[in-house]
Formats: sequence, structure tokens, C-alpha cells
Amino acid sequence: MAKKMKDSAADLRRELEERLRFETLLADISTRFISLPADEIDSEIEDAQRRICECLSLDLSALWQWSGEIPAVVTLTHLYSPPGGPSRPERLVAHEVFPWVFERLLRKETLTFSLEQMPPEAHRDQETYRYYGIKSSVSLPLSVGGGPLIGILSFNTLWNERVWPAETVSRLSLVAQIFSNALARKEADRILQEGEARGVFKTLNLDL
Repeated sequence: MAKKMKDSAADLRRELEERLRFETLLADISTRFISLPADEIDSEIEDAQRRICECLSLDLSALWQWSGEIPAVVTLTHLYSPPGGPSRPERLVAHEVFPWVFERLLRKETLTFSLEQMPPEAHRDQETYRYYGIKSSVSLPLSVGGGPLIGILSFNTLWNERVWPAETVSRLSLVAQIFSNALARKEADRILQEGEARGVFKTLNLDL
């Protein structure tokens, strides 16, 4: 009995220490994205993916962006992945390779699942995840201010199934929001620069 109580106390201590490390990491990530120059956003997102995976003992994190066009082609733009295993595709037709997941992400649902516990209607999604070696996943919709879906952020395990506590999923949703806002700011900066470039070009033509 004494040994069981001691083991339980040790497990609780490890859980609290992991939670504290994760909370500290999230605070640092949030701070780093404040006023981050647009040209540094991509590298900062991938660094944050790496740090989160290392903190939570996860194997893979992928960020896919979607233009909103139909068919729903998503492009892999940010990735943290271990070496080896199947190569990750740069583009996927979402409603063909993971239709069950994508339909729910379009509704802004956050999904947590283990591969073998997915419902029968997700059999096509299972095939895709099984091919890429994914055992369990949390998939988070990316959007800004209640707007439409702009992308998908996932954190995954490749070797073992994972239980996703509600508190962890809630914190990862905050990460998804940080990334969404950063990507929206980057896109706004790109549009602004293109507008300024067109204005300069137009002015030069008028001068000529």
C-alpha cells in the first residue's frame, strides 16, 4: 500500500512538473509572436512546433493552409517531423484523403482521436493516417476572429497511442490561435507590400 501511494505521489509530481513546463513554454511562445516581423513568422512557427512536441513527447506537428477554394487542396507549409518514415506530401485534396476529419474542421471542431478508435464512417481517414504512421492526433482548425477556416494544425504520435487531456487540448487551441493571427498578419503584410509595389510601378509609368 505504501509503495502504491508513493508511486501515485511521484506520478502526480511528474504531471504537475510537465504542466508547469508546458505553461511556461506557452507563455514564452505567446510573447515571442508579439510584434514579430512578418519575415520571421514561418521560422518561429516551426520552432514552436518543435518545442511543443519535445515538451509533450509528441512525434510530429504539421500545419496545412487552405486558400478556401474548391476542391479543398491544402498545402503543407510548416512541419516538425522526425527523420525516416513515409515522406510528407506537400499538397493534399483534403476531402478525398481525410473527408471525415476535414468536414468537422470546416465546422471549427477540434478533433482528438486514436487511429483504431475512429468511427466506421472515418475508414478513408484511417487509411490515410495508417499510411503515414500516425497512431493518434489532435487536429485544430485555424481561423481568425470567427472567420472561415484558413488551415489545419495537428500534433501527432507515431509510435504509441496518446490520451489527450482536455486541459492539454485547450492549451493547444491557444497555440492554434496564436499561429492563425500570425499567419493573418503575414498575409496582410504581403498584400500591403504588393499594393505599394504596384503603386510605385504605376507612378514610374506615369512619370515616363
